Amino acid sequence: MGLLKLKCRLITPMFMAGGDGRTPELRPSEFKGMMRWWWRAIKAEDDIKRLKEEEAKIFGGAGEGEGKSKVQLRIKGISPLNIGNNLKEDYRLNWYFNRNTSSLVGENAGIGYLLYSTVLPQRERSYIKDGYEFELTLISMDEEAFNKACSSLWLAIYLGGFGTRARRGGGNIEITEVNGDETGSLNFKCDAENISKLKDFLKRNLERIKEICEANTHSAQLEYTNLKNPRILIFEPKNNWKDALNFLGEAYKNFRSRNKSQIFETAAFGMPVMHSRFSVRMVPYIVPNKKGRLSDRWASPLIFKVIKTSYNLYFPVIIKLSAGGIKYIGKEKKEDGDWELENNNVKNFTENLINTFLNFLYRRDALPR
Repeated sequence: MGLLKLKCRLITPMFMAGGDGRTPELRPSEFKGMMRWWWRAIKAEDDIKRLKEEEAKIFGGAGEGEGKSKVQLRIKGISPLNIGNNLKEDYRLNWYFNRNTSSLVGENAGIGYLLYSTVLPQRERSYIKDGYEFELTLISMDEEAFNKACSSLWLAIYLGGFGTRARRGGGNIEITEVNGDETGSLNFKCDAENISKLKDFLKRNLERIKEICEANTHSAQLEYTNLKNPRILIFEPKNNWKDALNFLGEAYKNFRSRNKSQIFETAAFGMPVMHSRFSVRMVPYIVPNKKGRLSDRWASPLIFKVIKTSYNLYFPVIIKLSAGGIKYIGKEKKEDGDWELENNNVKNFTENLINTFLNFLYRRDALPR
């Protein structure tokens, strides 16, 4: 039997709620959902049918013959649950909306920008405060499923986060203690004391995870966002999560603001993008005509996060995923309550502006292509 016990501590506030959608709590189903997502990302399988079949063999599925998950995930609180109701007030953060420039300004505007949907005035989300400790246990009677589940959990922890705004720094955790069976050379506790050591930590574990998950490495274009050719930027550590996240948010906010007139190019950062007081939006298209809308939404290929090491250092990190499944961007206008493509205004999807942003921020690239 495979057994892994991790003692975890929240680095950044976690916006994760129970069944009522409001009361903060840790939900194993959400953790497992993130594990599924990261398993698909690292697998990078271009055969979607095969991808779903392999995923069901590990995590279970509702399809015919798929059965239950071979992996059990349990979460148990260690410290008292410390709930916050207004992030800005609770941490005495400073930002405000400047109507003249249509932008957030203030000492902590970067945090407000990254976590905006959780801190909107009169719509603030309750959350679990940083420092909360809990135990996460992973169990499986199937060795292969256990190894792959451990790998996807590592990815969710070190490349992502949990809960709302997980791609923008919400719900980041650190591992303070490891018990049970670590998967081969996979290391869940980060002892990096500088950028170089953190780079080596991430690279070594990612290489091992690709072996465990039998990641697809050929050059086929995938139909979904994946980890086939990631780019990871690590910046000089800060003394706390607020400074680390604000550093990333300020850089992102300022770059987006300087390039806001490039409405098609900025859409590659994530869609929909709303313009002209929400009467115009940019959305992903799969073919260049009015019936070719791919979806109303498309998640950003950029992940902003904080990695805390045992040296009490908070590293700002940006992960650039490989985009997939999107070919065009369409400009839509709202007509009689419905969104309609504006004069067949569709352009090719391009990541040129994202690459410009990353090159602008470049310090030390953890995983060069």
